[in-house]
Amino acid sequence: MTARRVLLFGLGLGLCLGLALWLDLPGGLAGTVHGVRADDPLIDKVKSTWRAQDGETAGQIFAEVSKVAHFVPKGWELGPKTDTGELVVFSWAKRRSGEGKGNYTVTWEVAPDGTVKIIVPDAKPMDLGWRAFALSLVAEEATNRERGVNRRFLHDPASFVS
Repeated sequence: MTARRVLLFGLGLGLCLGLALWLDLPGGLAGTVHGVRADDPLIDKVKSTWRAQDGETAGQIFAEVSKVAHFVPKGWELGPKTDTGELVVFSWAKRRSGEGKGNYTVTWEVAPDGTVKIIVPDAKPMDLGWRAFALSLVAEEATNRERGVNRRFLHDPASFVS
């Protein structure tokens, strides 16, 4: 029994170390994108201050959406500066394999006064919370006749309740 526990602990520790290395390598969630670290203070500001109407953070929304829609998080990066502020971009894909139409993004603008607002076509569903955002993505998948659409989520009345 003790050897079994040691083996399980070793496997768990190995998985944690492997995940930590992946997160810290270029291309991982904490890696560099275009020379900017994903733990940049501006990115941290968006992650910590932006909230949907129901109080969810972007990270919480993305975690829930990835459970019901074709949504594979790619990572955070800084976008170009604009006349009205600085952009923070979160990118995602529909499939891990990269098969399909490529990457998608959600973009926030951080104004000089520090206010953060989402500025993408998916802004309204994202502002409403994870269910609305997920429903918009799953409905788009069904409309585009993609394979593996989560029709159960799309047709579940509970999906429409916050």
